[in-house]
Amino acid sequence: MSKSEIIIKGLPVKTTRLECGDVNLLFQVDTYDGMQSIYRVIVKKDYWRDAVEGMKDANYFVIKGELKACVNSKGTPFISVEAASIKIFHLLKDGNGQIDLNYEMPTGTDEIMDISKLVNENEDLSVKRSKNKAINYMKNNKKFSKPIVVKRGSLVIVSGHDQYAAAQELGINNVPVSYEEN
Repeated sequence: MSKSEIIIKGLPVKTTRLECGDVNLLFQVDTYDGMQSIYRVIVKKDYWRDAVEGMKDANYFVIKGELKACVNSKGTPFISVEAASIKIFHLLKDGNGQIDLNYEMPTGTDEIMDISKLVNENEDLSVKRSKNKAINYMKNNKKFSKPIVVKRGSLVIVSGHDQYAAAQELGINNVPVSYEEN
């Protein structure tokens, strides 16, 4: 039997530390049939420490892990996931206190950032033309096709100028970014 992977996104409804030091996160996830399911995610203590280092007020998790079907002591089935990768974000909130993330995060996202912090040094005409393709993609797919790549520290955009321009035109305040590999 092959291993199944799952990606869980959102904020856990409950977080507890287990006796061994690992962290148990409970997520309530909507299913395809309009119901809700509980997912238990186990994060090894060393991995958790590395993931939350320097993080304050985390309000969005993206966890990839191995999927396991389990049954509790009362015979109720639930899903358990052993985390293989975890990214924790602090997303900005809008005036109503809601997380302002209009679109799903693309693979490779390191952080969600306020678009006003990014530095665009390229006003090339080709970017303006490709911006329309990016706008159509975002409207049709409800997500970015890829994160905007920026230089760590200066936040100068390295690639994804079209995504940046499209987000500005669509009024998206929080954008997915990844940091350029040195």
